[in-house]
Amino acid sequence: MKIKCYPIVWFGILLIAACSRFSESHSKVEQQNIPASDSLWTPTGNKKIDSLLQLTAVALQDTTLAKLYYQIGNLYHFNDFEKAKIYFSRMSDLSEQLDWNKGHYLSTVKLADITAREGFIDSALVIYQNALEWTRQNQDALEEAITLTNIGQLYYAKEWHEMALNYYMQALPTFEREDFQKGILQVYVAIALLHQEIYATEKAIEYGEKAVALNGGDAYAHHVLGLAYAIAKEYDKAFGSFDEALRICVLQNNARLMGRVYFSMGYCAMSVFDLEKAERCVRTSLETGSRFGPELYFQNIMLLSKIEQLKGHYSKSEEYAKEALQLASEYESLQIKKLCYQILAELAIAQHKYRENVHYWEELGTVEEELAGGITLRASEEMNAKYETEKKEIEIERQQSVIASQQMQRGVLAGGVAVSVLILGLLWYLLYLRTRRNRALLERNNALAETNATKDKFFSIISHDLKNPALAQRDAIQLLFDNAVQWDVANLQDYYGELLRSADSQVKLLYNLLSWAQLQTGRLSCAPISFDLEQALCPEVSLLCKMAENKGVTLQAEIPSNLYITADPDMITTVVRNLLTNAVKFTAAGGKVNVSVSAHQKGKTVVSVSDTGTGMTQEEQQHLFCLDRPHSRLGTSGESGTGLGLIVCRELLQKHGAALYIESCKGEGSRFWFEI
Repeated sequence: MKIKCYPIVWFGILLIAACSRFSESHSKVEQQNIPASDSLWTPTGNKKIDSLLQLTAVALQDTTLAKLYYQIGNLYHFNDFEKAKIYFSRMSDLSEQLDWNKGHYLSTVKLADITAREGFIDSALVIYQNALEWTRQNQDALEEAITLTNIGQLYYAKEWHEMALNYYMQALPTFEREDFQKGILQVYVAIALLHQEIYATEKAIEYGEKAVALNGGDAYAHHVLGLAYAIAKEYDKAFGSFDEALRICVLQNNARLMGRVYFSMGYCAMSVFDLEKAERCVRTSLETGSRFGPELYFQNIMLLSKIEQLKGHYSKSEEYAKEALQLASEYESLQIKKLCYQILAELAIAQHKYRENVHYWEELGTVEEELAGGITLRASEEMNAKYETEKKEIEIERQQSVIASQQMQRGVLAGGVAVSVLILGLLWYLLYLRTRRNRALLERNNALAETNATKDKFFSIISHDLKNPALAQRDAIQLLFDNAVQWDVANLQDYYGELLRSADSQVKLLYNLLSWAQLQTGRLSCAPISFDLEQALCPEVSLLCKMAENKGVTLQAEIPSNLYITADPDMITTVVRNLLTNAVKFTAAGGKVNVSVSAHQKGKTVVSVSDTGTGMTQEEQQHLFCLDRPHSRLGTSGESGTGLGLIVCRELLQKHGAALYIESCKGEGSRFWFEI
């Protein structure tokens, strides 16, 4: 069971340094003897705000008044967004009137922060980009780093992890050069959390440890490090980090974070089946932290449901799961809804409530479709953003080239007849530059066309290959629902088996689709290690042996023992699994599939998958990796596919500097092999 934690990642980076220096900075703008625009004010009942409003009533329209607006906006910042925006807007207008760039920047980032807190992340990004441009024009490196970190946080909230990491890494060198400890700590923690999201556990632990080493008295850093250890299943280290985080929380009276730490400890305790400790931690989390927001409360309720299920208390578990489901529906948390339906379906089977089991599986399928839609939408948005960025870069380069050409021509004309030989040489050079530029533009346009074809293929797969199996499963579940009362347990079990096999096929398609999308967006990183190839491949071969046996195909494996290679084990097993699946797919009953591994003297290992199946023509082989041409074929038993499997194999091997080779003849089978 995986419960996604949502730790608080707003680090207060909105002008931490700027605000601390605000009172020390002096405006370069001379005071103007113009009375303030709003000399009348209405008491609010808040002493601090009322005292500041009194000062605005008599203040001149200078930088002092702009600072007063800033202070009032800060007091409204977390409890009344509309009033906060009024005063930050007044500060922005006055700063622009006074030509006070620093005030304009401070008000801009505050308005961006409020816009983000209201949920309008894309609008906030536009505002922050304007602020970033100001910092670069004024060469304020520290403010630029703070703004870069804020932009990274917004991309993190959109789950555009690659973009977020890019902005964090741009900000980090400035923080380190300026020795801005708080900024460094915030970036370390942010990078650790980002790598937890994409399950890059080594990087998550590395940056978590850096954060703790930088400031061992920061409870949040210890909590983030504990989460990284938990994801890596190093539970003893995780408990140690959580204990230290709790100790600091008690000293600092930080009940909000304490509640999250107890929740994390409860999850870890459940993972090692210490159910009593898990329950104690969860109930303590409910007592200390749930009052700070509904999200932590229904996560705790969800965890209690799973704990009661593991204890065998099915009724109590069902009660908690239904409560969590109701809360998750109110707050539109699809991940929690998915977990609730999974647990409720399992509980229904355990209690022989088959009709309810079918209902929960049907609801689970709907939620998974929504989740898959969200993942593919985010991937397509990120891909489209990259596509638009490339187009803008090409346009900027074109304009810069035109400007440079015009300037050069003016210089040549100014030289006159006396430098005619030089003019001829420069004209030749201009022609050369134009030819090279046109060639570069042509290459970029071809790359954009290929990117567009990739995007079209992506949407085609989503709209057809992913939708149709889901609809077929829904119709099958409806049939099961209509006949659940009439069928006995044996028939139901057989039908469940068919549904499971259908779901497995769809899951394989989804995995290939997501792997391909991650490769296209650059979010799938290669982490080579030394590992035993036989131990890595044997589980995959065993699973596919059953698939081949059901089809009447013989699958043989020749993998030597103690053969170690250096590569990413997950990527290599994915490649072999896809090649074996294809071999079985295109081999008829009575045929043979063979996977063999052999070591060469040059230190390379050859992995080969061969079959006696249908084979391919030369034309089919040439178009095998072209996304803009349909090439997927039905298997010998009518199995369908998208053509993505081999494309994913090739790109995963390219990550290792390897290639996928093909030997095939129509009607005589195929052989796929690679060196690693």
